[in-house]
Amino acid sequence: MAAVYVGPVHFGAIGMKKFPDRLREARNAAGLTQEQLGFAVDLTKSSISAWENGRETPSFKLLPELRIVLNRSLDELICGVSPGVRTERETYILDKSAQATTPGEKALLTRYRNLSSRRREALLELMKPEN
Repeated sequence: MAAVYVGPVHFGAIGMKKFPDRLREARNAAGLTQEQLGFAVDLTKSSISAWENGRETPSFKLLPELRIVLNRSLDELICGVSPGVRTERETYILDKSAQATTPGEKALLTRYRNLSSRRREALLELMKPEN
């Protein structure tokens, strides 16, 4: 897996946080463990740990998934730039089709939508009623 260098980026700021710190903070803010984040992007807990400890960096192809799962812009994750207003596309991805009626349903629906298509299919297969 090819890696991309994602930090540190300095714009004249002293003490600007590096990518591993921003990733850890975003994961914690999303209420996810390293294992849960790894599951959401089809990786292991050890891969997430390596990113957060600066031993490795994610590949370009994973950055869009991280952005969606962590609900952070790539500018914020990679460069440390403050987030802007959510785009229509982001709103669509997070809120498409079904409406949750309780906070628990919303959390489940959000996590389901953040799964890869393969994992969604597997989950739906597990939930089929037994005959």
